[in-house]
Amino acid sequence: MTQKTVNRLTLAVALAMFFVAIFVLYRELENTRLIDVVDSLEALSRTRIIVALGLTAASYLLLTAYDFLALNYVGHKLRLRQTVFASFIAFAFSNNLGFALMSGSSVRYWIYTGFGLSPVEIWEIVAFCPLTYGLGVATVGGLMFLFDPAGVASIVNLPQPLLRAAAIAMLAMVAAYLTVIVARRGPIALWRYQMRLPSLGCGLMQISVASLDQALAAGVVYVLLPPDSQISFHVFLGVYVIAAPISLLSLVPGGLGVFETMVVALLVGTSKAALLGSLIAYRLIYFVLPFALAILLVAIHEIRRSSRKSGWPGRLLGALTRNSKRDPDHDPR
Repeated sequence: MTQKTVNRLTLAVALAMFFVAIFVLYRELENTRLIDVVDSLEALSRTRIIVALGLTAASYLLLTAYDFLALNYVGHKLRLRQTVFASFIAFAFSNNLGFALMSGSSVRYWIYTGFGLSPVEIWEIVAFCPLTYGLGVATVGGLMFLFDPAGVASIVNLPQPLLRAAAIAMLAMVAAYLTVIVARRGPIALWRYQMRLPSLGCGLMQISVASLDQALAAGVVYVLLPPDSQISFHVFLGVYVIAAPISLLSLVPGGLGVFETMVVALLVGTSKAALLGSLIAYRLIYFVLPFALAILLVAIHEIRRSSRKSGWPGRLLGALTRNSKRDPDHDPR
C-alpha cells in the first residue's frame, strides 16, 4: 500500500468520523436553541474562566515534561527554552490539526532538526511521547474504573464487571511495561530497528507526568461545566479518559465534534445548552488560544532564523552607514 493510498484512507476515515459525530451531536441537540447556548457562554463567571486558563497553562507546561523525558531517554541535552518551545509548538499543532502522531512528529522533526538532533533521535522522541500519553490514560482510567466502577458506570452506562475487567487490563499493561523495563537488559528488536528501553526511573516519571496531565486537562473541562452537571471530579475524570483518547484516535482535527458528542451523550442529566456552551469555552481556551500563540511563536522563530541566515540586519546597517558617508550634508553629530 502506497503512502498516497494511506493518506487518502486516513482522510476518508477522519471525514467519516467527523460527519458521524456531527450527526449524533445534532440529534442530541436538536431541541436546543442557539440563544440558550450563547446565554450559557455569557453566564460563565470570570472566576471559572480564569481557573480554566490557569489549568490550561499548567497543562501545557506539564506537557513539556514529555519532551524533557524523551530527550533524556535519547541522551541529547538542549537548552530549557529550546525544549519548551519545541514541545509547546508540537502539542499545540497536533491538538488542533488532528492526526496527532503525524502532525506532532512533523513539527518535532522540523524543530529538532534545527536544534541538531539526528533523524533517529527525533523518531525515538516521536515514539516516546505517544507511549507516555498511553501510559497516563491506562493508569488514570484503570484507577478510576477500579475504585469507583459504580460512579463511572452510572455515567457511561456500562456494566460494572466490564469496567473492572477493563481496569485490570489497563493496569496490567502499565505493570507489564515496568516489568519489561526492569527485567530486559538489552534493546528490543523491532524489524530492523533496535529499540532501547528507558530506565525504571524514567518509566515511573512517564506514568506520573502523563497521569497528572490527564487530571489537568480534564480539570479545564470540569471547572467550565454547568452547575447542574452534578458530577464529582473523579467520576468525570473517568469519563474524560474515555472521551479524549477516542477523539484523538478519530483522526478528526482536534477531535472536533467527536469529543463534544461523547461528553454531551454521557452527561445526560445536564442542560444541553449549558453543556454545549461550556464545551465551546473549553475548545477556545484549551485549543484555539494555545494554537494562536503557537502560530505567533513559529512566525517569530522563522523571522529570527531567516534574519540570522541572511544577515539582513547587518547588511541594512552597513548600507545605511555607507549612504550616510556619501551624503555631503551628513552631520556626524
